[in-house]
Amino acid sequence: MRGAPASIQMNVICIMMDTFRRDHMSCYGNPWIQTPNLEAFARGGARFDNAYIGSYPCMPARQDLWTGRLNFLRRGWSPLEYDQDDLVTLVKQHEHVSMLITDHYHLWQYGSGNYHFGFDGVEMIRGQEADNWITNADIPIDYPASPEKLNRNWAKYRRNTKHFRAEEDYFAGQVFQKAMDWVEHNQTLEDFFLLIDNFDPHEPFDPPASYADLYNPGYQGESIIWPRYGTADRFSPDELKQIHALYCGEVTYVDHWFGKFYRKLQELNLLEDTMVIVTSDHGFLFGEHNWVGKHARILYHDIARTPLLVQAPGIAPGTVYNELVQMADLTPTILDALEIHVPQSIQGCSLLPLWQAGASAGDDIRSRHEILFGVFGGPMYCTDGEWLLVKKPREGNHPLYWYTRSHYNNWDFGQQNFSEDAKERLKIWDGNRFPVQYENAHPGHAAPAMLRRPEDYRTHIQKPEDELYHIASDPLQQSDKKNTNRAVLAHMKQLMSASMEKLDAPEEQWARLGLARR
Repeated sequence: MRGAPASIQMNVICIMMDTFRRDHMSCYGNPWIQTPNLEAFARGGARFDNAYIGSYPCMPARQDLWTGRLNFLRRGWSPLEYDQDDLVTLVKQHEHVSMLITDHYHLWQYGSGNYHFGFDGVEMIRGQEADNWITNADIPIDYPASPEKLNRNWAKYRRNTKHFRAEEDYFAGQVFQKAMDWVEHNQTLEDFFLLIDNFDPHEPFDPPASYADLYNPGYQGESIIWPRYGTADRFSPDELKQIHALYCGEVTYVDHWFGKFYRKLQELNLLEDTMVIVTSDHGFLFGEHNWVGKHARILYHDIARTPLLVQAPGIAPGTVYNELVQMADLTPTILDALEIHVPQSIQGCSLLPLWQAGASAGDDIRSRHEILFGVFGGPMYCTDGEWLLVKKPREGNHPLYWYTRSHYNNWDFGQQNFSEDAKERLKIWDGNRFPVQYENAHPGHAAPAMLRRPEDYRTHIQKPEDELYHIASDPLQQSDKKNTNRAVLAHMKQLMSASMEKLDAPEEQWARLGLARR
């Protein structure tokens, strides 16, 4: 049984910053990228040193936050299920005012966009990435680099942002200014839940010029603001350096506007009874492992470890926590802070017991020994903080089922969901799930392949061997230990299986991964 909620009611502000690598923050030890405001925020509260992703990438991570469950065990990039408890609906049912301020266009994008339905108020800043917004044919499209080096949606993004002039026009400036305006006008509320979902520093890496020039001044070559994902050796060393410099400029730009928002909270004396959470969904590779992008061969630590910073009443300034935590743990944490009973369906563990007596216990975060993470249909990952197991699927990656009771189509980059595909899936839907497959069992986050023939139910596995890393001494994952540490490999498989049981993973996941149940 879940315990009683927290005894001190408070406001909650949760700030998501997409694709923010934790090792690019000074509070996590980076010596050269300017993030003074996030560092000051970390000094005033708690830093979590073992925070990881749960479900990968962007929208699966948000489904973990909305539901408090690891959704990658059952489905991939998809809308919220209509018959499942979610954070925002629970907040609304308990009559707390909720607000979403975001430029994260996937939240309302066709195929994934029902995440905003439950909020009392929503502020949507349009135009990020491939948002279907401006179509004006009279806007000239300029290319900062050869088109083949840029994402295929560059023209759409350029139309959406051609009018930007001052840094207030850029996305983080718009998002945090709207957030400042909102807290100014709502400071007298008895309590509230504010979710700020800021797409930056996600690509396109397009900060205002003064920030773009900070980390590679004098660069004269092609500026690959929105690189296509793929091997890093497609680019010259100077081009790679510029891609990374643009991202670092984006990081500092986000930090600057976060600082403005944080100072507004201080001016309004809101921090005395407000929990503020700052986190991200995943990282990015800038040439590490010969890759640019996030959909690498496996989910390396640069992608899988996330920043998590929290200020709240009861947290001593400068606290560092080493507990294993991930996105789904924020759900019961927020509910506890708002004095909302945590449903049994939520799998995450509240963080409040770390600093507040009387918070709901459930499965106490302090007794957790391992966590799972991954992407639907791909390898599964298990870490105990010292070792990391990468468990590959068996040849065929079969059986694999997509669990849903309300959505039969899936998101794709074209923002097109075709009724013909949904009708085909309904033919093989049993009221709870339908079989799916991915090419080479290496999904990114687009729709799985349509199954039309018996041979479509299986796929070839590239590099099927499991991998084992001693991440405590090898965080860059350069030395696979599976052949030299057999006992550890067996132990980590046992931990993975035990964790899957606790998370009520579908039965076929054991068969797909070739794991023995305890």
